[in-house]
Amino acid sequence: MARKKLNAKQSTKAAPPSPPGEIAHPLHDGSGTRISQPQLLYRLLKLNNLIMRPFFTHFEGRYQISMNEMRVLMTLAPMGEAASHELCEATGLHPMNVSRSVAALRRHGRISERRDAANLRRKLLTLTPEGWALYRTLMPHVKNISENLFAPMSPLELEFLSKLVGQLILRLETIDAADLIGSEEPIPLPGPAKEKKRKTAAKAGRARTARRD
Repeated sequence: MARKKLNAKQSTKAAPPSPPGEIAHPLHDGSGTRISQPQLLYRLLKLNNLIMRPFFTHFEGRYQISMNEMRVLMTLAPMGEAASHELCEATGLHPMNVSRSVAALRRHGRISERRDAANLRRKLLTLTPEGWALYRTLMPHVKNISENLFAPMSPLELEFLSKLVGQLILRLETIDAADLIGSEEPIPLPGPAKEKKRKTAAKAGRARTARRD
C-alpha cells in the first residue's frame, strides 16, 4: 500500500522547470516528450550528420572527393551547365566553399569551364566525361541511402515532409544572416594574457588556502 502511495505521488510530481529561454514554443516529439525549438534544431543537425556518415565512411577515400565537391558535382549534373553563383543558390553552400570545390574538381579533371558567349564575364561549368562517370557511380549509392531513409514513411508523409523542408529552405533563403543569429553583441572571450593571469591568481589563492589549512 505504501509503495502504491509513493508511485501515486511520483506520478503527480511536477516536471522540473526548463532553463530560461529554452522553450519559447513547446513542441512534442513522437513519444509525447516536450522539446524546445533549439532542441529541434539540434535534432535536424544530428539528422544531417547521420545522413552524411556513409559518405565519410565509404565515398571520401574511395573516390578522392570531399563532401562539398560531391554536392557540387551531384548538383551540376542535372543542371547541365551552371555558373558558380547558381551552384551556390542550388546547394546552399557558401561561395568560398563552392569556389574551392570547383577548383578541386577541375584539378581532378571532373568539370570543365568555358566562357558564356552571351556574357564573357560569366564562366559556365559542366561535367567532363570523367565527372559524368563518377556521377553515374555515386548515384546508385545516393538512391539507396534515400530509399532506406524514407522507407518507413508513406507517400502522404513524404509529401508533407517535402513541403515542410521547402518552407524551411525558403525561410533561410529570405532572412538575413544577422537577423538569423540575433543582433546582440557576442560576449568577448578572455584573451590569452587575461586568461593566464586569472589562472595564476587562482593557483596562488589555492596555495594560500592550503598553507592556512
